[in-house]
Amino acid sequence: MDVERLWMILDKERNTASLQELPERFCEDVRDYISRLEAEKAEADDTRRSFVEDEIRNARMKVEDIMRRRIGKIIKLASSGMDTPPRGMLPQEEEIFQAVKRQVEAGKAKIFASIFGGSQSAKPRKRDEQPIDEGNEHVLVRVLDNIPAFMGTDGRVYKVGREDVIMLPRTNAEILCNRGVAMRFEAYRKRGGAL
Repeated sequence: MDVERLWMILDKERNTASLQELPERFCEDVRDYISRLEAEKAEADDTRRSFVEDEIRNARMKVEDIMRRRIGKIIKLASSGMDTPPRGMLPQEEEIFQAVKRQVEAGKAKIFASIFGGSQSAKPRKRDEQPIDEGNEHVLVRVLDNIPAFMGTDGRVYKVGREDVIMLPRTNAEILCNRGVAMRFEAYRKRGGAL
């Protein structure tokens, strides 16, 4: 690794919308490169030391710019609903992708729960509709219509379609039942992992 190679990587990252595939040992190579420069600086005379310090500073700035651009792309990909990380990510970047994805999905679930859950008490219940027991964590529902995938309040992603019968977290079940896209069967409490 050297400053010219870092410049090429940065230039490509700037000019492509997709995430480029970095060398497998990118982090190690950059660390070794900067360590070599630091060792050279320690042994250099005053004139040479100034040049080496500039190269170290330049290398660090390029690495920071590369990573800032890559993280921006990773956040965009993770928040777009992509299920699997794209090729070319470093292991540390995959962790960022998964963490952002989890946070975005959890945030969306909370927003939808506050939007749809907030109007539940205002909507009158049909005479033959049984209230869902507030004490139960999960309830069994039959889905009456195709609905988009959603994240439950338990953190799981649910992909359900018309006529599916599924156990859902109580809050999500209430939302779907009150919207008329699901019908409650029976409520269960989780005990020792069994529903």
